[in-house]
Amino acid sequence: MGKFNNIKAILFDLDGTLFETAPELAEAVNLMLKDLEMAELKTNEIKRFIGRGAENLIKQSIEASSKKDPTLFFAKAEKLFAHHYSLISANSLMYEGVEKSIIDLKAKDFLLGCVTNKPAIYTEALMNHSRLSDFMDIIVSGDTTEKKKPDPLPILHALNQLNIEPKDAIMVGDSVVDIEAGFEAGTYIFTVPYGYQFGESIISDKVDYAMSNFSELTQIIN
Repeated sequence: MGKFNNIKAILFDLDGTLFETAPELAEAVNLMLKDLEMAELKTNEIKRFIGRGAENLIKQSIEASSKKDPTLFFAKAEKLFAHHYSLISANSLMYEGVEKSIIDLKAKDFLLGCVTNKPAIYTEALMNHSRLSDFMDIIVSGDTTEKKKPDPLPILHALNQLNIEPKDAIMVGDSVVDIEAGFEAGTYIFTVPYGYQFGESIISDKVDYAMSNFSELTQIIN
């Protein structure tokens, strides 16, 4: 594990990496669909649409439910989803080992950040409610920069704000979106064994370490 000895910053995805957000997202999506007089979807189906931003989640869910062009309903659907999700977005729970690991890493003076495709209004509500924001040196949401992951821009923006070179940082995520963004940005890439993968494998030569649990992170770069 010698190549991880000079790590100065660790960036984390949010949905499916730090938090299990699917229950609340699925509930908000189904309430939205009900308001649109469309059929509800099973949580496992909605999970496949999580991780590429709220617009993608809404459009994919509408298409899966109605088999119609989602752009025809998007303006109304976006407002409905925002209403329902804003009431419950902060209720999501952290995965096992996340809170203790974050506290331990901060105590070891690592710079920590969250880089997510989630809109800032929901990111901030969840991070503040959980108090995880207290340990973050930077939070980059889906609407912070002009492009979202898998584009490397959000990661590079975070590292620029922290004044850290990509070669001295790790991107921790659960999907190909995080892998591609981290690879293009030039960071090390760690994956968690859970989360939302859109049905796509995260076994890749681009991954530097596939963790068996989140707590393993503190042991690998100790």
